[in-house]
Amino acid sequence: MRSVTIAEAERNLAGVLESALREPVRILHEGHDLVLVSAAAFEEAQERLHKDRVEALSKAMENCSREAAENGFTEAMLPSLLRSKYGDPTTC
Repeated sequence: MRSVTIAEAERNLAGVLESALREPVRILHEGHDLVLVSAAAFEEAQERLHKDRVEALSKAMENCSREAAENGFTEAMLPSLLRSKYGDPTTC
């Protein structure tokens, strides 16, 4: 496992991340562990973030749909609304 100081990591972030693809990299601050960077941990964090964003978007879409239905909006109204603001929605 490679260890670098926080100053080294700041100067050469790309190199540290490249190393983390091959092996975990420990970043030290004043001689103590600050963070451990690894490709697997980064990938897991990215997957969790993506999942959280998808869930948040789905919830927002459900809320919008419910609110629209409560206010009398129907899907049949959508083309007319889009056309009035953006022109013909069936053409690019």
